[in-house]
Amino acid sequence: MTPLDALIDKLLDREGGIADVGDGKGVTSWGQTPAWLAEFNLSVPENREQAASNYLIWLEEIGLKPLLTPWDDLADILLDIAVMSSAQKAVKALQSALGVPVDGVLGPRTMAALSGSDRRQLARNVIAWDIEYQGRVITDNPQRAEYAAGWAKRMAAHVRRLA
Repeated sequence: MTPLDALIDKLLDREGGIADVGDGKGVTSWGQTPAWLAEFNLSVPENREQAASNYLIWLEEIGLKPLLTPWDDLADILLDIAVMSSAQKAVKALQSALGVPVDGVLGPRTMAALSGSDRRQLARNVIAWDIEYQGRVITDNPQRAEYAAGWAKRMAAHVRRLA
């Protein structure tokens, strides 16, 4: 198993199987909504292996793989944000943590800043960014507060792994 496969395996554990969580996005298969699958022209996964394959195709297409090469806490939280929010949000979180201009584009400036950075400290800062982002989502759209406990539980698990 490659480090990226292990990272996706961890994501699939978090996402669970097939469920409709009532968020209006329909039946989600290992974190893959019908709209997301259609956007990336992927088939509805019938099992965990197909879901993992979809994630690998998606990561290649969106260009996020260079951030996820090491299997570490930073890669884990960035993948989680990309799946829960978007790849652009994951890059923005990273750029904010790096102190580079935040444009959501994974370019040479972001990669250069990342190359010499402490990935563990960046993971802490990215988690903090995501907690603040989730707070803004709830403040801007109070009906989303019904998901706050689940989001907080997910972020708490990331924090515990860093402890």
